[in-house]
Amino acid sequence: MKGICIYKKLLFVFLILILFPIKAFSQFPEELFNSYLTEEEKSRLENKEVIIRNLKSCKKLCFEGEEESALKVRKEATNLKPAYIAEIIQILPVEGNENLFTEMKDSIMNIESYVGIPYYSVKRQKYFDLYSSASIISTEKKDNETEVLADLYMDPFGTINTLINTKETSSSFYYENTNLNELWYKNKFKCISPQKMKSLISIYRYKDYWILYGIGAVNAPSIFFLRERVETSFINRIYTFCSYFFKN
Repeated sequence: MKGICIYKKLLFVFLILILFPIKAFSQFPEELFNSYLTEEEKSRLENKEVIIRNLKSCKKLCFEGEEESALKVRKEATNLKPAYIAEIIQILPVEGNENLFTEMKDSIMNIESYVGIPYYSVKRQKYFDLYSSASIISTEKKDNETEVLADLYMDPFGTINTLINTKETSSSFYYENTNLNELWYKNKFKCISPQKMKSLISIYRYKDYWILYGIGAVNAPSIFFLRERVETSFINRIYTFCSYFFKN
């Protein structure tokens, strides 16, 4: 009698597995990364988390995806010769996120919505708006590329005359945000020269994944008594910008 009960239980489990098979996770795309990706970072990516890597050199970038938009992100960052750089990555399954590409692209290009992105000030230990105003000056579209001139106000640096370039294909999106004017800290000292600060984002499909990849890069003097201030002021703001869209 006991043997019959066990047999029934095994038969029940077998039928469940046949009728409702458990779908395994796709294999993590390790081929997109080099040895600079740590096991902890890999684990966080597998858990669909956003990772942010604060680096001292482009040579320490861990992502090596060869899709066109991702290559351009790394190329633009490297050409800038940044003293301050952050690498932002998230990997999400396509299944369950079928509309992610369109929704994220539309969100990034809604420039007026930049106002209100929450930025946490470590020094002041409270939240502020990353941008307090955002206005579009002009928009020019040609084929699959768009160029936008915008004025973005960021305290304590004032108005940032910004050039936004994008390129879109059926399965990829490239975004580049560059300052066009000098940036001054509270009108006291110049921090960054024109075209020396970039926010770069690539979104594309790779196999069964959406790859969300960003770099924040600043070419500014790496003076020991200014480094922490510049790093906190600019890099934190850039990866706040990138990670905001990744997480939302």
